[in-house]
Amino acid sequence: MSHPTIRTGEPLGLPRAWLLSNPGAGASRGRGRSTGLRTAVGALAEAGWTVTWHATDDPGHARRLAAEAVVQGIDIVVVAGGDGTANVVVNALVGSRTALAVLPTGTANVLAAQLGLLALPSPLQRPDLPAAAARLAEGVIRTVDTGLVVSPERGARHFLLWAGIGLDAAVTYELEHDSRDLKRALGPVAFGAVGLRFAGRGGSPAVVDCDGKRRRGRLVLGVVCNIPLYAGAIHLAPGARIDDGQLDAALLFGDSMLAAVQGFLGDDVRTAVHHLGTVLTGRPDDDVHTLAVKRAWIVASPRLPVHVDGEPFGRTPVRLAVCPASLRLVVPSTAPAGLFAEAKAQGEAP
Repeated sequence: MSHPTIRTGEPLGLPRAWLLSNPGAGASRGRGRSTGLRTAVGALAEAGWTVTWHATDDPGHARRLAAEAVVQGIDIVVVAGGDGTANVVVNALVGSRTALAVLPTGTANVLAAQLGLLALPSPLQRPDLPAAAARLAEGVIRTVDTGLVVSPERGARHFLLWAGIGLDAAVTYELEHDSRDLKRALGPVAFGAVGLRFAGRGGSPAVVDCDGKRRRGRLVLGVVCNIPLYAGAIHLAPGARIDDGQLDAALLFGDSMLAAVQGFLGDDVRTAVHHLGTVLTGRPDDDVHTLAVKRAWIVASPRLPVHVDGEPFGRTPVRLAVCPASLRLVVPSTAPAGLFAEAKAQGEAP
């Protein structure tokens, strides 16, 4: 089913843009992608953009370039990479007048999928970069929220999509290390494949405080979302809006992932197993409930791993908070209206 697209926002005009390309991102590299990017740059130029192309050597280089773009007053930084590269750039752009845009060339392109630039983040689907660029050129700039994670050992980091604690962060660590080749080969599907191996792991005794409401239990999984979409195709937080001044937290407690899902749904083991499969493989499911939150903190023992936009970020304890209207984002013509708070007020579906 198609959804209304967003129409309101600041016109792009004839922007100056820097394209930051991560040559190491994604499952498909080489001449084909380079040709696609050149054609995409041509599409932006035809729309009146002035684009300067920078290849990035590593995440630190990408962040330095994005910070330099802010200093030079560049209108838009276009990230050609995945969600990890976008996160690095977000952390340089927060609070500035320079807007973020994305072209999907990474392993996981959930942000691009959420914005309607590709149907499903998968290595089986080769993104149409020129078409994505054309959609960006037809878009608008909107001011959106980011989340902030503060860790005593890792410092502070903003996220645009989500922060995860527990099971999905453990899967992220595995995919960034021992199973990195699997991630490159399968993209977001790899999260489900590795997640099934971890489903029997026990939760950690934890204290979770959401806006002063405290809960204790064995935390298996906690995801604090800024967008509805998660892990490729599942709407884990269907009520999340990227500009509503709050985050949406999904928390699962139990002795294991299976027990946590059973606790969610009752004693029907077959239903629980089915629901576990939908969560780990990224198929839509209506049984996940979330809690709107502006501030949260999580303490666990043993300490639980944490990820930020799919990138490892140490272990608990962590504090989380929403940073309202902290980032300017190029919203393409394909973005669903339900991603924004105005659609929520009008009763539109996400």
